Amino acid sequence: MIVAGALTPTLLVITLLALALAVASLRRRLPHDEHSLPNEIDALLPQTQCAQCGYPGCMPYAEAVASGAAINLCPPGGPELVTQLRDLMGQDAPLEQFTTAQPETVVAVIDETKCIGCALCLPPCPVDAIVGANGFMHTVIAQDCTGCELCIPACPVDCISLVSVHEAPAPQAAELAAGSRGCINCAQCIDVCPRGLVPDQLFKLAQGAAWSAAADLGLQSCIECGLCDRVCPSNINLAEIFTQAKRIDAYERQNHDHKVAIKQRYIDHQERALQRSQSAQQRRAQRLQRRRGVRAQLDDGQRQQKPSG
Repeated sequence: MIVAGALTPTLLVITLLALALAVASLRRRLPHDEHSLPNEIDALLPQTQCAQCGYPGCMPYAEAVASGAAINLCPPGGPELVTQLRDLMGQDAPLEQFTTAQPETVVAVIDETKCIGCALCLPPCPVDAIVGANGFMHTVIAQDCTGCELCIPACPVDCISLVSVHEAPAPQAAELAAGSRGCINCAQCIDVCPRGLVPDQLFKLAQGAAWSAAADLGLQSCIECGLCDRVCPSNINLAEIFTQAKRIDAYERQNHDHKVAIKQRYIDHQERALQRSQSAQQRRAQRLQRRRGVRAQLDDGQRQQKPSG
């Protein structure tokens, strides 16, 4: 009975993992809703709106991938995006016959000494990251620039260039301490937690890289006091694991919020471009109507002046 009781948590964990793998496999095999799949793909894309994939933006590319386009056409996404799309679409997702290079983070920079204030670089920017007006020097908002390169060919004096940006490495999950053993579900860590959290569940979620789910259980409320470490009979380094898990969750949330903001800037840019186009068409139609009216008046005047036979 003692042996059976000790094995129960292990068997439970194995069963849960097997069920999770089965659900993930079925999720890839079963057909997705025609509207939800493009949205799921779009959520994975980097939202640079650079059109390097051959489509006018990230959402059009997501719709194309959902319809069978290759999943490795996004240079900013790199190999990591290909892996994520394979996990979503299945291992038989179509690929183009070339190697996807690891992307380099770059932003556009305007040489202020050469800028002539022509404003020709403003319309191509898909996220309105360039500030300026006719006759005035322009500048790039670095935190909003996606490095899409679309502004470079528009500049008549070649004063825009791309520069590499050093990014801090993404935080990594903490490894189990050398002497740690598996969680035995003793719940001693729950009893001592001063914030009323469930460290054993947070630990399991962290081990499964389920950072968002851990955050929903109050991960960011952990004060890393180490009390759970002291009472853990399995000698699991819980405080260290939670510290890194908090950093990873914050990092991923920041990236998500940035992608959402960039996507909204792209949508706003597209709407303004559409409004400008419609306004220009209306003005052309009004000018044409006025010209036709003037021409009609001239024709009427000429007919009135013409002597009758």
